[in-house]
Amino acid sequence: MVRGFESLDNYGTGMMGLVAIDRLHRLAGGRARFLLDLFADASLDEVEAELGGPRADLELCHLRRIEEELAPAARRIAKLPLVGRARGMDLVVVLGGDTLADTYTRRSWRFLAAIGSWSLDAPVVLLGHTIGPFHLPQSRLAAKLALPWVHIVPRDQWTTGYLQSEFGIARRVVQGTDLAFADLPLQDRTDIRNSILSAAGLAPDRYATLIVSALQTSGKFYTSDTDLYLRRHAELATMILARPEMADARLLLLAHTHGKTYGDEARFIREVVGRLPESARARVATVTERVLPTRARFLLGNGLFTVTGRMHPAVSTFQMGKPAITLAYSRKYEGVIGTMLGRRDLIVDANDPGLWVTGAIVEEVRKRLDRVAADRPRLLAAIAEAVARQKALLDSVFCHLGRLIA
Repeated sequence: MVRGFESLDNYGTGMMGLVAIDRLHRLAGGRARFLLDLFADASLDEVEAELGGPRADLELCHLRRIEEELAPAARRIAKLPLVGRARGMDLVVVLGGDTLADTYTRRSWRFLAAIGSWSLDAPVVLLGHTIGPFHLPQSRLAAKLALPWVHIVPRDQWTTGYLQSEFGIARRVVQGTDLAFADLPLQDRTDIRNSILSAAGLAPDRYATLIVSALQTSGKFYTSDTDLYLRRHAELATMILARPEMADARLLLLAHTHGKTYGDEARFIREVVGRLPESARARVATVTERVLPTRARFLLGNGLFTVTGRMHPAVSTFQMGKPAITLAYSRKYEGVIGTMLGRRDLIVDANDPGLWVTGAIVEEVRKRLDRVAADRPRLLAAIAEAVARQKALLDSVFCHLGRLIA
């Protein structure tokens, strides 16, 4: 059973899910059945396609659709964190990122309670997580009760230290990194790369990418003033296009998430483009339709650089050997990009409304792009070395998981 792989509408979530299924299937060494907690309207056909097409030895099942077919009373019971939900499973894998924290919701304790109940029926692995911080008493209590009984693969060293210092948890902890540092199943398909670049009107190393995160709509991140947020992104786009290294290049605005759950980034892109001067619009390419994770990675990794408020576009850009400037809103950026990858110098602590009010956010990004331009060959070599270390770390993690299901 794989939990936390809810949709391909968020390409970061999709990449982590695809990597986990692909690697676990290889570890199984034969026919394997995966129960996935995809949203009810998500397509198993799309997941199969991103894995390389249907396979006789791989069965994907839609857990939420199975639950939807139950009678109403049974459906309500099925959603409770009861013992027995994971009975008969060889392994329960709960995918990261940062859902086990009080960052987005006050109900993380409920997810922790469910994880604790699953661990009574089957081995549970929290794979690729940033865990914490927990500020609410109910969250801290649920963490103390559930986490000591599961296997934990943190994606950053901050989480490893936090679990040890706050809860005394170390025995079942194996240091990992973000799953999206791994190659995607179709990443060797040059035909897919060429097709998506051609469709977007782009050529390798002749464009840069800007991701306008729609998380701002929650009112919790960056600034509560949406109009100001969009204006500053238009200024960022104009500044990027005016840089010397962009003289003959285009700027891609890519929607990395889709739908109400993750934020409507397509709408944000249209708003930003509408605020650009006419001369700048002629040099802007937009990809607002869903293109799915593999194509999104090719778009991110074949440009000169990426500037992004979402973390996983940065991970994909780095994974393909290119630099990314991240507009951080939480601790996870420091853990994954700063510590694990060693690129603290490319992080902007952007969750300060004052940066957006004064416009200093544009200058902070400019400074980091200046660093990238000044030392690009050495920076690219350092990124390649750091990504290779992350891939080796993931190899060791999956070897460890193989022993759990052997």
